Amino acid sequence: MKLTDLTPELFRKALALYLDRAYPGMQPPQRARIDTSALVTPQDVLGLFVREERAVSGGEAASHYVLRLGNSRYPHMKLALMEFLEPGEWMWAVDTHDRAPIAPDSPEYQKWQELRLHNLRVKAEVEAAWRKNGVPTARVVQRKLAMVGEDRCSGPVVLVVDDERGMRTAAVKLLRADGYRTIEASSGMEAIEKFVHDRPDLVLMDYEMPGMDGEEACRRMREIAASGEGERRTPILLATAGMVPLQEFSMADGYMVKPYQRTLLLSFVKHQLPWDKR
Repeated sequence: MKLTDLTPELFRKALALYLDRAYPGMQPPQRARIDTSALVTPQDVLGLFVREERAVSGGEAASHYVLRLGNSRYPHMKLALMEFLEPGEWMWAVDTHDRAPIAPDSPEYQKWQELRLHNLRVKAEVEAAWRKNGVPTARVVQRKLAMVGEDRCSGPVVLVVDDERGMRTAAVKLLRADGYRTIEASSGMEAIEKFVHDRPDLVLMDYEMPGMDGEEACRRMREIAASGEGERRTPILLATAGMVPLQEFSMADGYMVKPYQRTLLLSFVKHQLPWDKR
């Protein structure tokens, strides 16, 4: 989607679907009640959003446009427009914005994990409703990419780990189109199992996943790999849609910002595979 396609009609539809699922059976709070009656142009719609810029590796910047609408249990969830795959192409997403560094030994940890699962359920419901009603999400965008069969790929093997199917499939399609073979996992535990069984040449893994996050899965992969004396170290890239302190990526070889951009993703993967001379 181009930003010029951000019509008031599309925004009203996306907003209504969000609020229906974020505040089921209740009136949204004042912060989430947006007067759309005066919207005429895409610029009017974009003017409702706050622009967020985040530095990404390599000195570039990624822009997102967000509206902090919250949900029935958490006030900081955002409706977001994110640049995805190609510069100038945008998708709709729900940003749970719930990545506070609460340690597992904290008395609040279990309660916080339950809240994060609630937020993930809301995100899944909103984005499913958007897809059904013609609002382009990551899964909609990735379906437009041609899938290259594994029989046409002869490059290194990349394990792609992400609980969001749209993000995972988009990365897989881009990697296959560039000649890489791919393996997929949708959770940290499944990733560890495939890491042990398939021994990929590189791991591209989401940082924020329910249950076991990417940093913990990365740590366990390192422990497993350390038992194989003399074996090549497998590069691991962690990807995040949030603002995570760099020290939390201490076990990884690099990090990327989601949503992915094609050229940056392929550049990072190739940089971590110096023997890849394709």
